[in-house]
Amino acid sequence: MIDLLVIGGGIVGSWVAYRASQAGMSVALCDSSHQPGDATSGRNSGVLHAGIYYQPDSLKAFHCIRGYQLTVEYLESHKVPYEICGKLITTGKQSSSDTLDRLEALKQNAERVGARDLTILQNPADQFPGVLGQAAILSPNTGVCDAAAYLRSVQEDAKAQGTYWLNGRKVASISLQGDGCNVLLEDSEGRQEEVQSSMIVNSAGLYSDEIARMTGLPGLRIHPVRGEYYRLRTNHSVGKLVYPLPDPTSTALGVHYTFHPGGDAYAGPNAVPAESKEDYRITQSATDFAESLGNILTGYSVDDLSPGYAGLRPRLYIDEKEYRDFYIRKAGRCIHLLGIESPGLTSAASISLSVHEMLGA
Repeated sequence: MIDLLVIGGGIVGSWVAYRASQAGMSVALCDSSHQPGDATSGRNSGVLHAGIYYQPDSLKAFHCIRGYQLTVEYLESHKVPYEICGKLITTGKQSSSDTLDRLEALKQNAERVGARDLTILQNPADQFPGVLGQAAILSPNTGVCDAAAYLRSVQEDAKAQGTYWLNGRKVASISLQGDGCNVLLEDSEGRQEEVQSSMIVNSAGLYSDEIARMTGLPGLRIHPVRGEYYRLRTNHSVGKLVYPLPDPTSTALGVHYTFHPGGDAYAGPNAVPAESKEDYRITQSATDFAESLGNILTGYSVDDLSPGYAGLRPRLYIDEKEYRDFYIRKAGRCIHLLGIESPGLTSAASISLSVHEMLGA
């Protein structure tokens, strides 16, 4: 019997396995993919969030602020490409009577969460040509990282510390016993194997609700939400991420300008319901994306956009009601991590610390 089975090899599961192995636990990690992390972590914009949007007393706020510092330290020490480029949140062309009040309220909320060094710029185009809007919040500590390189690095660290990887294995059933858990795994050819562990961490992302049901935890359901990106022909001279002021009627942040360290720039993501947990289509038109981007930034037309990629957010519903925070709960011999969407990449190292404490390792 091993000490811990981690289900799901995205950035959160990889951090959990790394930290547990480092503490001397015997750890195995299983993932239904032969390339763990491709489902959500590998299709991530790579933004290092500074803690702008979350409720001050939420798990998202706590783990984003703590995770930001832990992540930057890790990226620096492991030579993973990253850049603290800063971010502008602008009122854009579409202003209303309450726009400036909403911008100030967002800044005040972010400061309660713990975001640092925020300022409001009047006429941001004076300092950042091409940025539209009457005013904008400047968040100098927001950054971007190479999300794929970050994920690979943590996975390799987990392996180096002794985590045994079971790639291409789907969980078929879970039986909870008094002294441990029996987990039946199945590969793509139907071959089965059983893993016995003292504890389970459910970090299965899009499939975490299915794992929770296998352990007898009811009422949790993941509704996948697709975020689509269009690649931009050229990078903008602004050199910062540019976001619109969020629509108060939506949970999405709105189509924004982003880029990867030393690489391509993108418009996106949007937020549309996915038809399945494998639905990675791009369905919204380049014209719509160009129009949205044109509300916050000049210099692009529809001809500058080409289809990029899509990712899926594991949006959690509890008893069919949307749950907007991370769900982290220990139930018997299982620790469940559900609804780990944005700022999940920034928060992963911090979440793994909390799991470490819950494991008593």
